[in-house]
Amino acid sequence: MAPDGLPLGRCGSIAGALVADGKRTDLLGAGLLGLAAIQFGTVVVVGKVSTTIGLSTFWVLAVRFAIAALLLAIVLALLRQPLVAARGERIGLLLLGAIGYGVEATFFFLALDHGNASIVTLLFFTYPAIVSLAWMAMGRGSPGWLLGGALVAAISGAALVVASSGGLTIEPLGVVFALSAAVTFSGYLIGADHVLRRTGPLTSSMWVSGSAALGLAVWSLAGGDVTLLRGLDQWGPVAWIGVATAGAFVSLLAGLRILGPVRTAIIGATEPLAAAILAFVFLEERVTPLVAVGGALILAGAVAASLARRPETMPASRDVPFEPPAP
Repeated sequence: MAPDGLPLGRCGSIAGALVADGKRTDLLGAGLLGLAAIQFGTVVVVGKVSTTIGLSTFWVLAVRFAIAALLLAIVLALLRQPLVAARGERIGLLLLGAIGYGVEATFFFLALDHGNASIVTLLFFTYPAIVSLAWMAMGRGSPGWLLGGALVAAISGAALVVASSGGLTIEPLGVVFALSAAVTFSGYLIGADHVLRRTGPLTSSMWVSGSAALGLAVWSLAGGDVTLLRGLDQWGPVAWIGVATAGAFVSLLAGLRILGPVRTAIIGATEPLAAAILAFVFLEERVTPLVAVGGALILAGAVAASLARRPETMPASRDVPFEPPAP
């Protein structure tokens, strides 16, 4: 008999059921983050088109996030879910949007002014390592051998995929902006993991999108870059990336709540692979052997991160029921 009076056989079966349930939950989290990577990859591909429509980058981003926030608000209303974030989390969510995404996007596109997209993206995808190092510095635990290997594989694979596009040139100021974007996004992931306790993924995604839109709109107004969108040529790509952003935010935040920031950052490295595949399908861009090898490394890292144990302790107060991604 076990100390609590239960037969040892039954204790073993209960423990096995809990482990199996935990693995299924982790796979759900990995699936959500994979879905987020595909949707963010869509944003990258369609974003290439949006750069040719004659609008300010910051204004396009502001409209993108505003569309995402509006769509999420409609979905919340249809599902009769709360539009207001939980008390104690509202300021944090506003800061996550305005700083976590508003400032990160600003740094990223400033970096593009001082270097090509390949090297800027490559430097940005150092963020999984930054998240892991920050997590250890905060005393929240270090990755085990499986998670450490997943980190190396994911970053190496992302580097190969990005480097395959060639032309890695950048000015020193571009390096500063690109790494600043990586650090800011790392802070976003860790901050979101800390802030989100009772607010569901749909509501929190709406708040993050709305505050990012507001911050970027203020930036555009200050720079005199506000222009009304006209016709399908301008509204089409911006609306598309707005819809993809809404789904990506929900998937990302829901997956983050399940897996934590370290594993989320590692699996997030699948985004360059998703963008490369989508560009091959829709833009007829070439897939090189480096992309294939890098893709295999990224997928291996993502699978390993999904199977590895979470290196941090899940706070007991995470009692929000899971909400499905927005359709």
